[in-house]
Amino acid sequence: MGLGFGAPSRRLNSDLPIPFRRLLIARLSALGDVICVLPALDALRASFPEARIGFLVEDRAHELIAGHPAVDRVHLYPRKRWQRSLSRPAEWPESLREIRAFVREMREESYDVVLELQGNIKGAALSLLSGAKLRVGFSGENCREGSHLISHRRIPVLPQPTHLVDKFLAAAAYLGADPSKARFRLPDSPDSRSRVEDFLRSQGLGPYAVIHPSTSHFGKRKRWPPERFSRVAEKLGSELKLPAVIIWGPGEEALASRVAVDAGKTAVLSFRTSLLDLAELLRRAKIFVGADSGPLHLATAVGTPSAALFGPMDPRIYAPWHHPQSRILYKPGTGGVGNVDAIAVEDVLKACRDLLEYPGYS
Repeated sequence: MGLGFGAPSRRLNSDLPIPFRRLLIARLSALGDVICVLPALDALRASFPEARIGFLVEDRAHELIAGHPAVDRVHLYPRKRWQRSLSRPAEWPESLREIRAFVREMREESYDVVLELQGNIKGAALSLLSGAKLRVGFSGENCREGSHLISHRRIPVLPQPTHLVDKFLAAAAYLGADPSKARFRLPDSPDSRSRVEDFLRSQGLGPYAVIHPSTSHFGKRKRWPPERFSRVAEKLGSELKLPAVIIWGPGEEALASRVAVDAGKTAVLSFRTSLLDLAELLRRAKIFVGADSGPLHLATAVGTPSAALFGPMDPRIYAPWHHPQSRILYKPGTGGVGNVDAIAVEDVLKACRDLLEYPGYS
């Protein structure tokens, strides 16, 4: 492309817009974090309508990026499959062929810039493998594992705490994007609308709440006791006449089923949803109740009010972004972190009542 981005910049914290015609965004995981990149992605697309934008992402969030209108090319990093193959020598030759093809696929795009938003050594290494002429990442204070050392240019240090969405918007602004153009958009899926309509019709549901009682295994410290979710579901139905749909992801069905059964007739178990199915189910819900995990951020993306239960993670960083119709439930614990177990059932029910009575809410 002739932009001369070969060597690392001497002025690492330059705030000048960076020219590019081909941009690769690298944010592999986790689901909620990838969702939080979407406003920055849209700001970049609106600010640079002629640019070719690629996105590097792992399996879990792939569906949200694959059909996104702001993305021209998706590079899928199948982390789980390649990790499993490490313990299966018979699969090594095929995995090596796949890895070579994956690297070749990125390099064939001849990216001018890679914006490394993962902020760890994995993201930095993949950015290096992309072959992009210029690697842009966060400063050392805003990333981990020394990954900033691989960047040619580093985004100026951000104050702490900074909301995750605002952190990604700062990165987009560093490239010259207009943050005021940020918004949440998801791929359109008529099939998901149809599946959700069929499910709601089969359950005889009108207005409803969505409850997500689980988290990823990695985030299990954020979980609220399942019997309390059952109690909330029972009360939403009996007192507020709002039945609850209990949603679940991979490995979570047994827990979700237990919550639904214990809640009685006021709750139903969701069908096995894709991410876009889940987005549509959340879009139609009156309120969402759950911990700070991927479904919470997905509810924010589609504009659904949330009662968000926070434990050890800082809500100033991970709360619903710019969403006045949300309530944050946080109780300080020992060691300066939140204690999710200190949140009472009545705290959550009060938040739900407040949401349903919010001025202008329908």
